[in-house]
Amino acid sequence: MKKIVLFLIMVAALSMVSCNKEEILDQPLRGQETLDDFFSTAENAERFVNGIYRKVNGESWWQVNFQRQINEMATDDNWAGNTRQPRPDITGISQYNVFAGSRYFVLFWESHYIGITRANISLDRIPGVDIDKDKKERLLAEAKFLRAFFYFDLVRNFGGVPLVTSYNEILQPTINDKERSSVEEVYAFIEQDLVEAINDLPLKSEYAAADLGRVTKGAARSLLAKVYLYQEKWPEAQAMAKVVMDSGEYSLEPDFADLYKVGNAHGVESIFAIEFINNPTFSEVGGQFSITNGSRGDRGWGWGSPTSDLENAFLSEGDNIRLRSTIIKHGEPVFGDPDVTEFDGKPDENKSGRTNRKYYTPVADRPEPYARGQIPGQYMHIRLADVILFHAEAAYFNGDETSARNSLKLVRDRVQLDTNMSLSGAALRDAIWKERRLELALEQHRLYDIRRQKINGVPRIASILGPNGSFVKYNTEESTDPFETTNLLEPQNSGILFDPNIHTLWPIPPDEIQLSRGKITQNPGY
Repeated sequence: MKKIVLFLIMVAALSMVSCNKEEILDQPLRGQETLDDFFSTAENAERFVNGIYRKVNGESWWQVNFQRQINEMATDDNWAGNTRQPRPDITGISQYNVFAGSRYFVLFWESHYIGITRANISLDRIPGVDIDKDKKERLLAEAKFLRAFFYFDLVRNFGGVPLVTSYNEILQPTINDKERSSVEEVYAFIEQDLVEAINDLPLKSEYAAADLGRVTKGAARSLLAKVYLYQEKWPEAQAMAKVVMDSGEYSLEPDFADLYKVGNAHGVESIFAIEFINNPTFSEVGGQFSITNGSRGDRGWGWGSPTSDLENAFLSEGDNIRLRSTIIKHGEPVFGDPDVTEFDGKPDENKSGRTNRKYYTPVADRPEPYARGQIPGQYMHIRLADVILFHAEAAYFNGDETSARNSLKLVRDRVQLDTNMSLSGAALRDAIWKERRLELALEQHRLYDIRRQKINGVPRIASILGPNGSFVKYNTEESTDPFETTNLLEPQNSGILFDPNIHTLWPIPPDEIQLSRGKITQNPGY
């Protein structure tokens, strides 16, 4: 069994699983027979589950990953960045001048529901396959985890979404009668899938090296802790995160710089990650971020440029260890790459002259051709430091400030930062939230964090963006950054159009509303 990487897995039965529901309804019988034939062997059952993993990051860069990258651009951590190529479909989202029908929302939605459909097919069909009992239970548990993962991504972006829990629902005309379930119903379904999956998943240490990347018990527990956190179920989130921390399965990388180091896929801190490889025989088997995030002066596209506001957050903590492994700055050496002593951040074509170091590929590790979809490495959806900070936050809100401080200290110790162990109240809360920003910067968590974190019931994003937001005021009234204040091809007041009554969710793709004959309703303001 090869590692779960983004190689091309040809699954014949999926040829009839189209994004177009009308096409599916045209040929239900033939599709049913194809599945009967396909799920006739244990090997095919595993191949089919492997095919679900392809949807975790999308089967091409623009299906899922670029929307995640645009989400980062819609925060105080990133500019859209690329000022050479006007792209209103990208900058419109990042600057909150949102077009509801953007292809990025459409593709994100469709890709996730195709993943859900593949999971549903697996859950419907694998019980009838002649296969070893333990392996069958594991494959079913993997499918449940992945289905929960897709629904969690959807509910965080769009709010309540239609729940499709069986492939048979798609084969029936009633699919067009589906309505949006409530946020609470979606979360309850996610919790159920994860709770059921945990018992039948192996520990990371129980997998052979060749199978690293498959879903583990620790991944399911970590995602469940995160789901609890998003619902403000503080006692449950604290307890579940602690189970992962105490499991002995994971540890913090001793050197923060090694987290995204090429060759360190599925390292000691990684809980759920997708590994990328270089194989010119196939397309889209490698990573994309080194190119899409990369500087236009370094064979990249220049999207998603770190802000000076983010850099200042590191500097205010004296956090040079994480800063040098997070942000590359024009004219400076690239930390960890002896081949680049003066980085070309192309500030005349890039809003901030800065580039994401986490997804940067050192010159010596670059394949030829150095092209999107062929870059080795990994993307970690969940890692231990993230879970430790779940624990700190949940413990704080659960009234256990001692545990919150201890977890905060664990993360800061790695990067040689002192922790004020007398912190309490709002100061402790803010320190935990700031630590999440610094530790997880540019890893596609920021938008979700500032949407869900609340002060007196108001999402933090409303105090950061909008006409009176701290990020907007910094850029328009305070900043003297030599790159950002001179390249005004991306407006300095990015984020000023944010409206808390609209933009804490993205719009439902209008095509989905039309296909449902209006039974699926649009989010307010769109």
